[in-house]
Amino acid sequence: MSLSASDTSVVTINWNGRHHLETLLPSLIPLTPREIIVVDNGSTDGSVRWLKREYPAVRVIANSHNRGFAEPNNIAAEAASGSVLAFINNDMRCHEDWLKAGLEELEGAACAASRILDWQGARIDFNGSSIQYLGYALQKDIGRVLEEVTAGRRILFPCGGAMFIRKDAFLKVGGFDADFFAVFEDVDLGWRLWLCGEEVRFSRNSVCYHRGHGTFRAHSTAKLRYLMHRNALLTIIKNYADAQLQTILPLAVVMALKRAVRLSGVCRERFYLWAESEMRAEAGDPTFHVDFEDALNHLVAVDDVLGQLPALMEKRRQIQALRKRPDEEIIGLFGDPLRSIVEDPDYIEAEAGLLRGLGLDRLFDVDSYAESSGRFPSPAPERIRMLREELKQLQWTATCAAQHPPLPKSGSRLRRFLDTWRSRGLATAVRRTWEALRRED
Repeated sequence: MSLSASDTSVVTINWNGRHHLETLLPSLIPLTPREIIVVDNGSTDGSVRWLKREYPAVRVIANSHNRGFAEPNNIAAEAASGSVLAFINNDMRCHEDWLKAGLEELEGAACAASRILDWQGARIDFNGSSIQYLGYALQKDIGRVLEEVTAGRRILFPCGGAMFIRKDAFLKVGGFDADFFAVFEDVDLGWRLWLCGEEVRFSRNSVCYHRGHGTFRAHSTAKLRYLMHRNALLTIIKNYADAQLQTILPLAVVMALKRAVRLSGVCRERFYLWAESEMRAEAGDPTFHVDFEDALNHLVAVDDVLGQLPALMEKRRQIQALRKRPDEEIIGLFGDPLRSIVEDPDYIEAEAGLLRGLGLDRLFDVDSYAESSGRFPSPAPERIRMLREELKQLQWTATCAAQHPPLPKSGSRLRRFLDTWRSRGLATAVRRTWEALRRED
């Protein structure tokens, strides 16, 4: 039986976005879905009163405070009466064929993503998806002229801003992860769907128009970057199979440390007994980017994830119990697994060396990635030496985790970290990383 509008519950999350709803709802109502659900995150702009007065047929779920994006959508999914959930951001308007085309693409799949254009309909906001192997995701073709792009049908993840999903599949995989709050929760959902044997498709004819980050403009860029760094790490920990996780997770921690040091602008010679001078400060190099807040952002994200490891590993266990596809098949959907997240040849060359040393060149085209370092100017001459110093510290930590008993204080975050690394075999993986690096000498 074909899916229809009467099977569909349309869900949108609102936070002080009454002015957005004034455009979205008139574009949705003519599509005659089964129901429209607005989850309000404690708005103070009168959104709830306005909805009840102007759109009494719209179901309103009112939260007392801002609960982000992931959890409110889960609440709406549980309450929805339709067999299909259509999630859409409040700062959108829909083409008249948005619902019909999305449901057509959903035939034979668990999830279908809409094509998102800018407000004028001329340029791309979402045209498919790609992900870097450390969990950093991108929406394809952002800003490109519509007539200049093509799109594939099978994609790793939808954009949560405009997507369709069968309710039973959404609930089976656990919905959006509420701990993400916002950012990459759709990436994690898509990866879990493929892992569980489902399929995600792109519907090029299901079109909506995006005003552009209407809610996120109210938040600082640093807070959004924190969510990006943290949630990327959460995504890979939950979804990679054991064999990949035991090599990629230590590498993710190592590269986060390297990015933090790189962005801090610190003059490392100040800490080296063997340095001839403390005056060679990178800050004098006009190509050197300095951002202490962004450097700390990486570290806080890693620290927060380490603090969540016990609960995170239980989530992982539940997800992996549903696995029906191997990583090798899912990685084929990544699109751009070795996209550079730091345009620095030193960073790229060090990362490529570690990828080879850990045997990850069996999964990724490391040689092409290493060659890409030539596109960027080198702002630092030390290259691999900094990474060796960082890995010495990680190798010491891993040795403690593998050879010594747990730390005596039960509440210690370091204890939980070391115990988990020991039990999951990650200490061995870090030692392999260090040994691979030493063989390069």
